[in-house]
Amino acid sequence: MRTKFLAALAVASGLALASQASATTFTGSWSLEYLNADPGLVVQVNPVNPTFNFSLFPDNPATPAVNEEIKKVKLFEIYTNENSVEWGEDTVASPIKLTFNFSAPTPNSVDPISGVTQGYAEVLGFYQGGKLTWANNGVTQLHYGNGLTGLMTISVNGGTFNDGKWWGTDEGPSDALAVKATFDWDNDPIAVPEPATWALMISGFGMAGTAIRRRRSLAVG
Repeated sequence: MRTKFLAALAVASGLALASQASATTFTGSWSLEYLNADPGLVVQVNPVNPTFNFSLFPDNPATPAVNEEIKKVKLFEIYTNENSVEWGEDTVASPIKLTFNFSAPTPNSVDPISGVTQGYAEVLGFYQGGKLTWANNGVTQLHYGNGLTGLMTISVNGGTFNDGKWWGTDEGPSDALAVKATFDWDNDPIAVPEPATWALMISGFGMAGTAIRRRRSLAVG
């Protein structure tokens, strides 16, 4: 009975280590399509982090104050150099599309995030500025890894920029909107054991086999 228990323990230890969650590294870049000519509010974009490279870990119960599954990256700043918003032209919604391109992990699949930019003029044109609005609240999902079973939720913020008053905007990059991406790691893909883990598992099976053979030899003798 004791031999069977040791054999089972050795195998279970190897399997547990094989399924143990580990850090996943995410590497890639993003691209943006937007309007920078009339008609519509002409916007400008200042890239801050055109590429990203970070690792995410599963939650650590020992440090609950640290959420290791979430990473925030400032992507770009968006603004307009137009000093006023013309109703009927600058207030027209213009398309904008944000695309993430991941070089790791692979394989992967992620849909672009679409939205609109437009100017606004409120209180008879007294308050003016621009705004960025994303469809689906700026949320998309990255499916990656073995069988595309890995899952990450990506969300980006919208908001207003170059908010002015007195029938004009506060134009220029000094009053830009900072657009940030929040990467929320939801699910690790089905793990494939690393070589070291395979070696440990094989060692566990070997120990179990040796123990069983030794027990049989003692029984025969």
